[in-house]
Parts: sequence; C-alpha cells; structure tokens
Amino acid sequence: MNLAARLHRPELLAAWLIGGVLALDVILLAWRGSSVAAAAFAGNIAVALAMFALALAYRHLGRAAEIATTLIACSFFILFSNAGAVLNNLLIAPGSSTIDPLLFRADAALGFDWRAFAVTMSDYPALCRVLSWTYQSSLVQMAVVLIWLGFTGARVNLHRFLLVGMIASCVTMAFWTLAPSFGPAPFIDLPPDVDARIGRVVDSGYGARLLALAAGGAPPVIGQEHLMGLIAFPSMHTVMALMTTLFARGTRLFWPMVAINLLMAPAILLQGGHHLVDVIGGAALFFAVQALVSRIVPHEKSAPAQASADSKAVPLLA
Repeated sequence: MNLAARLHRPELLAAWLIGGVLALDVILLAWRGSSVAAAAFAGNIAVALAMFALALAYRHLGRAAEIATTLIACSFFILFSNAGAVLNNLLIAPGSSTIDPLLFRADAALGFDWRAFAVTMSDYPALCRVLSWTYQSSLVQMAVVLIWLGFTGARVNLHRFLLVGMIASCVTMAFWTLAPSFGPAPFIDLPPDVDARIGRVVDSGYGARLLALAAGGAPPVIGQEHLMGLIAFPSMHTVMALMTTLFARGTRLFWPMVAINLLMAPAILLQGGHHLVDVIGGAALFFAVQALVSRIVPHEKSAPAQASADSKAVPLLA
C-alpha cells in the first residue's frame, strides 16, 4: 500500500513535521550524550501507531472516513507531543542565560507585577483551585475538540487545528532555543502561607528544576519526569486556549470552551507562572500561525461532500 497516497496533503505535512522533530531528537541525543527512557514512551507510541494502522486499514477499505481521519489526527497529536517534549529538553545549552529580566521589565511597563498579582489571588483559595484545574485542562480540551471535529466530518478545520498546534509548537521551540525563558516561578519566592493558599502548579520546586536544566543542559536520561512545560515566552497554553475556543466556533463545544478559557488567562499567569507578555506573545503567535495555515489548508470548495461537511464548523479567518 502506497502510504503517501493514503494520506491527505495536510496529513503529509504533519508527518513531515513529526519526522523532522524525530530527526532532531536523534541528532541532539547523540550530540548531548543523552538517551531516552524508552519504556516511559513505549505505551504512548504503541497506542499512536495502533491508531495510525487502524486508520490506514479503514481508508484501504474505503469505510468510515471520519473515523480514519480522526484516528490519524489523534496518532499524529500523540507522536508529535512526545517527540516535541524530548526535543524541548535537548534544545537548551548548559549555562544558558534567560530573557526573563527583559520580560519582567516589559510586564512592569504594562503595569503588571506578578508578585502582587499572586499575593492578591491568594486571598481567594477556592478560585485558585479552579484556576489550577483550568490550567491543567488544556490537553483534555485539545483532545475533545480534535475528536469532535473529526467525528463531525469537519476535515478542513481538523487539519488546520492539527497544523496550527504543530507549527506554533515548532516556532515556540525555535524561539526558545535562541532566547530561553522560564517565567517568574524560578525567580520570585512567595511567602509559604501565600504559596499554600494558591497551590501553584508551577511552584518554587518546579522553578528550581527549570534553573537546573538551564545550568546543566539536557538530563542524561530523558523520562516522563522531564516532560514538564519549559517555555515561558511565547505561552503555548495561550495558543492552545485560543485553538480550542476558536476552532469550536459553530459547534456545541463553543460556549463550554468560552466559559473554561475565560479563566485560562489568569490561570496561565498564576498557576503556570507566566509573565503577562508571555500571554500576549502566545496570542500573537496563534493568529499569525492560524493565518498561515488557512492558506496552506484552504476550503475545498470543489468537493461538494467535503464542503457540506466543513459547513458544520465556522471558518476562523478564511
């Protein structure tokens, strides 16, 4: 079976992006003298490959097009996420300095003080818990929207959704390689009682691990414990919040996503330990990449069946 012939053009592009990230993983693992704890990733990779094989079987038989497209998108999402997480740990050179002092100054110019914000928010511990759940819901939201778009036959928006996430991640990692940033957590100590009331996801211990990575570079063995968020600017959590909200337009998911992601900005700042400019940068990145992807994956007006399916989801900027 000709694999390329079984994939749509956006899927081929996604496959090339995954292949590029994996190639960089191999090169940098050898250069840095690191290795990957294969057992930590084996389960995820096996699930992704099984999904991919099943999707190709459906396409070969000419059955259940929506299921096949959804399975391929899910498999690519898993493969890219795991390969990208490994790459992220390999990109920073030992002894790297960060641009966080510049980002603190940018926040100050905007009138935002992260410490004062955190102390104020600590007076509302119930809200802080809600923001923690919101912050940690991003990947679940991504999966829900991806599956919804796939199963409702909105193929163009599904492909755009997948590529926006991948390309934005690649741009973010490339920028971070040149200008690393970790956010306020490693640099600002909060009083223990304040920290306890907030219950931060990205706390001082998390910040210490980030600084250790900057000092020592890639860990000798990369396992699941190293697959934590590393990048402050631009904020990928902001990109994901905009993706899940705006790609849900015209579906039943839209208003639930709006309700959740109205809380995402303060959650990113507080629970994610981000600068305000990280959120602004993430929003700018999303709209730039989304505009690019809208050109790469245009609406297929010439295919009546596809056009009908795509009408179930409202285009973003096209």
